Amino acid sequence: MLKLKLSKFDQIGILVKDIEKAASLYNVLLDLNGKIKVIEQTSTVTYKGKEVEFKMKKIMLNFSGKQFEIIELLESTGDHLYSEFLKEGNIGLHHLGVYTKNTETKINHFKNVYNIDVIQSGKVGRVEFFYLDTKDILGYYLELIAL
Repeated sequence: MLKLKLSKFDQIGILVKDIEKAASLYNVLLDLNGKIKVIEQTSTVTYKGKEVEFKMKKIMLNFSGKQFEIIELLESTGDHLYSEFLKEGNIGLHHLGVYTKNTETKINHFKNVYNIDVIQSGKVGRVEFFYLDTKDILGYYLELIAL
């Protein structure tokens, strides 16, 4: 049987209610010595088989070899992982992201061995991403980011 081991994670996804306040505090906590760039982005994803579009504010920081993805949800045309997370009363750690090759093989492994499906997928530019439905088991989602 194929053994699946992730040797590292690359991204920490954090959901916040107020990204400007979070940016100010992260700047001090991480000793970044400068203004953090907040961008607005619209994403289209497939969530539980349905296409949904949402708008967010986003910060991408590199710190100590990890990518911090900090997100504030602004609006959406339907439910998705971020809106569901907020509806459940959650903020904070949302997902760990792993840049990976052989994404389809890993997705099939999670499905066949652990009965874990892709709950949300999408594409930004040429980068495809797949969120695995691991929240009930791990407490957060695992995102596979295709290289």
